[in-house]
Amino acid sequence: MPRPSTLPLALTVALAACGGSAAPAPIPAPIVVAPPATVVTPPPKPPAPRSAARRSWAALDTGAMRVPIFVVTLRRPVTSDRPGDRFGGDDADSLQYAVAQVNVPGYAVRRQGETPRPPATRVSRFWYRPDSSRDMYVRDLAPSDQAAFIKAVGDALAGTASRSLLLFVHGYNVAFDDAAIRAAQVAADTDLDGVVVIFDWPSAGAMSSYVRDQQAARNAGFHFARFLKEFPAAVEADRTLLVAHSMGSEVVSRAVTVLGDSVPTLTHAVFAAPDVDARVFRREVLPRLAPKARRVTVYASNEDEALRASRVLNGVWRLGLGGDSLVVLKDMDTIDATRVRGDFLGHTLFINGSVLADLHELLANDRAPGERRLLPIKRDSLTFWRFRSESR
Repeated sequence: MPRPSTLPLALTVALAACGGSAAPAPIPAPIVVAPPATVVTPPPKPPAPRSAARRSWAALDTGAMRVPIFVVTLRRPVTSDRPGDRFGGDDADSLQYAVAQVNVPGYAVRRQGETPRPPATRVSRFWYRPDSSRDMYVRDLAPSDQAAFIKAVGDALAGTASRSLLLFVHGYNVAFDDAAIRAAQVAADTDLDGVVVIFDWPSAGAMSSYVRDQQAARNAGFHFARFLKEFPAAVEADRTLLVAHSMGSEVVSRAVTVLGDSVPTLTHAVFAAPDVDARVFRREVLPRLAPKARRVTVYASNEDEALRASRVLNGVWRLGLGGDSLVVLKDMDTIDATRVRGDFLGHTLFINGSVLADLHELLANDRAPGERRLLPIKRDSLTFWRFRSESR
């Protein structure tokens, strides 16, 4: 029987070894690399508009002018024919907004610091005839909602060179019209290149209502905290100047305590005759405020009869009192104003020419105490400052 041929088998093995009969290896699919995502950078926000020239108060050299005062208030509105009486002493416990026009007479009839009011012969329960050439009074008051108010303040800032926002917090025994008039006087007499907003908390406007005012001020601090945190950024202010007088310092102190580490950046924080517990300020307020403000300044006096009475009533030292217990702290400029005169109680320092000139150098020119007309006084390792001479 013939032997079977092994040739086909050998040929098959050989071809397999050479790949002759195997299926071709698959070609891998090409790897598609997606192009990098295009990052769209939004255009930078244009700078807020501003004027090429500083705000001018030159009109006061020849006559009266109307000064717009932007009002944020906790007072309940009331009906009155007189614009200055349209916010009363009751607490609304919510923020109201308005724009006041304050008549400021020229320097020919008014010295710096003075706020001449209409006499009873021209203003009473039965008639209201202020003289725009001689008197300071609220000429007009227009209520606003929050959005329109923010826009109006932003538009007003565009008319200034520095976009400075002055937040003024009044003190005890102050009615609404008194607060608006005092704010207008301070702005005019310090040659402010900026816009004034008053935080008008509901003082009863009565000497007998100290305890009631103190409670109202503390409650107002919670509302002021929210306002202070949000408002300067909303209107795009470049410089925020906070000025508190007397019990207004209680409002600010409570707000700073509420905000804690969320206190916004301030250019200056000024406390004039502050009626606040010096211990609380040193322990709870200054440590939170000093890191956020370029300068913290306190004007104090040993001749302040109102704060002496407050000390007796509260039983603790007030931050605005001078003398041997003048409060001098690191990170705070203490100005001893005992040598200059305020009102008959020595409490309202804004009527004094030396104080107004010093405020101008601080708020307008950012000058440190050593660059102003003040005398340095050493106390241990710290320095406080004193006015050189009396000026009215």
